[in-house]
Amino acid sequence: MNELDALRELLVEFFELPAETPVDELNQRSIDKWDSLAMVHLITELQTTFAVEFELDEIEHLTSYMEIRLSLVRKGVEL
Repeated sequence: MNELDALRELLVEFFELPAETPVDELNQRSIDKWDSLAMVHLITELQTTFAVEFELDEIEHLTSYMEIRLSLVRKGVEL
């Protein structure tokens, strides 16, 4: 599995979404479960899975699949 598949799988499993969910359009507003507590857990999962650390100012922008993907790429994760 490549890293992009790992990101997709992480989000689908984390938010308990159907496997066929198109993640490209996922964002915080489209998922009721994506509240502030879920965000804390999601950041922990992302940091553990991809061996990165997010700064506080980065975290506020991690509100969609695309923003998370871009942030991981900026940190050197090959997606």
